[in-house]
Amino acid sequence: MAGLVGWSLAAALAVAVLRLRRRMGLVADAAHELRGPVAAFSFAVAGLRREPGGPRRALRFETELERMRAGLADLDAAREGRRAPARPRTVPLERLVNGAAAGWTAAVTGAGRGVTVRWDAGRAHVRADRGRLSQALANLLANAAEHGTGPIEIHAVRKGTRAVRVEVRDAGPALRSGRRRGGAFDRGHGLGIARRAIRDAGGTFELERGRDGTVAAVELPLAYSTDGDRRRSPREARS
Repeated sequence: MAGLVGWSLAAALAVAVLRLRRRMGLVADAAHELRGPVAAFSFAVAGLRREPGGPRRALRFETELERMRAGLADLDAAREGRRAPARPRTVPLERLVNGAAAGWTAAVTGAGRGVTVRWDAGRAHVRADRGRLSQALANLLANAAEHGTGPIEIHAVRKGTRAVRVEVRDAGPALRSGRRRGGAFDRGHGLGIARRAIRDAGGTFELERGRDGTVAAVELPLAYSTDGDRRRSPREARS
């Protein structure tokens, strides 16, 4: 009897291994098929930047392109059961925010809405993985576009000398399927991705609903404080 149970477990394990191998093969195939279009898209955007008036038009695609690259890297890493490692560098936050807004403007304008950016944060650079931060911003705008109503407003301000706060606001009502989580609301998988990306950059994220709509607020440490000091990474601080 014990031998029969052992053979049954071994057979079940063999079937599970075969299924896992098939799934990993499908992931590899998907990554391969996405890699080509991402590369073609990258070359097209690079060519667009060289045309007269091209940099402004290219801005509409830059943040989403960075998001695609980050997603493709995660898809490759998923075959080993992990996320792709973050590659932080100094990023001009205003350009990334403007790129994310430009990428979603056409979609919401067709629905009679709009996206506006009010930048009151001066020259704000943050230390973050550009692709991860693009994922965060794009997912916040996607949630506002897909689940909110009215115009989408993005407002950035300085928080003291060492942080910047970016708010993405829509008019609601939204959140019919939202889940209460830690005093805030969660509108789905995309916000989980945004939270991880913001956390990786050393920032914080809040999502709140009020009478006037929904506000997604991100606070990130500046790479350089307003008095000119460079912020050290945790690894630098320990050395």
